[in-house]
Amino acid sequence: MRQVSSAVALLGFLASVGGASAQGFSGPELDRMSKERLNNGDFRHFAAPPAPSTITQPIPLHSPRGVWVCMSTDPYLKILAEPRAGAPVVGDSSGRIAAGADRAGYTSVLFHEGTIGWVPSSAVRPYHNEFNPRATCTVGGIRPNGVVTFDVR
Repeated sequence: MRQVSSAVALLGFLASVGGASAQGFSGPELDRMSKERLNNGDFRHFAAPPAPSTITQPIPLHSPRGVWVCMSTDPYLKILAEPRAGAPVVGDSSGRIAAGADRAGYTSVLFHEGTIGWVPSSAVRPYHNEFNPRATCTVGGIRPNGVVTFDVR
């Protein structure tokens, strides 16, 4: 309620002051000066020019061997070192995986630096983007730092 009364008081003050002006110039005077500057080519740039991009070339990707398909799984699903229950865990999924061949109820997963991990095949499903259900995904490759990339469109 207090904010509403403050807003009403501010509007009343502005109405009593009169029309818009800047540094003592009226609206028509500001329009005339603006047109003069545009006609004379007086363009002022007060900000520094943007810095050139630090990335000049695309990052080269390493193509992994085999056929890898972008699929979905539960986030933080444990990625195993071998296709068996009780195998050592090598990492967690992010919800999007590069899936390969199936073996003994497990699906191979392309992991960091081209390492092959395994997840239960029952947890793998077609790719789905919760923010854009029409999005498609392909496996892009592996960056020099070992990260598996995905091309989502």
